[in-house]
Amino acid sequence: MVAAVTETIIIRPATAADAADIAGMINAAFAPYLGRLKPGPSALKETAETIAPQLAPPGGGAVALCVDGTGRASAIAGTVLFKPEADDLYFGRLAVPQAQRGHGIAGALIRFVEDEARRRACAGIVLGVRIALPENQRLFVHHGFAEVSRHAHDGYPEPTWIRMRKRLTSG
Repeated sequence: MVAAVTETIIIRPATAADAADIAGMINAAFAPYLGRLKPGPSALKETAETIAPQLAPPGGGAVALCVDGTGRASAIAGTVLFKPEADDLYFGRLAVPQAQRGHGIAGALIRFVEDEARRRACAGIVLGVRIALPENQRLFVHHGFAEVSRHAHDGYPEPTWIRMRKRLTSG
């Protein structure tokens, strides 16, 4: 009989040393949206040089690692960036590669952002999601986010993205 090897998701704060891996992860995760989104995803312009300053306080980020039953950690399996915005914590560039989706990585990263927002005594968490990505909207609704408003990218007459917010309660 062979024992099953299970994986645990570990989320840790991102460091400047992670910038290149984070940029690569974001580019890989957002590449399938090229041609599907109008305008195209600005996330595809991220590089180590654009990510590093976003990781510096008061901003920040997190990376997900999958640890197998033997204790070995994978390469980065997901990432997210965040920054203060008024009384809330904004997060974006939530990135999980296609092959890793459906295993709880995005949810674990969202919970990390929630914990960070509570640590910073923020009233809520906000994000932007494209109207053309209903599967992403459903993910955020599942995690307690609600639509706040709709917006159009520059040069587009109709809304192209939705602002969503999750109010945080203390305790």
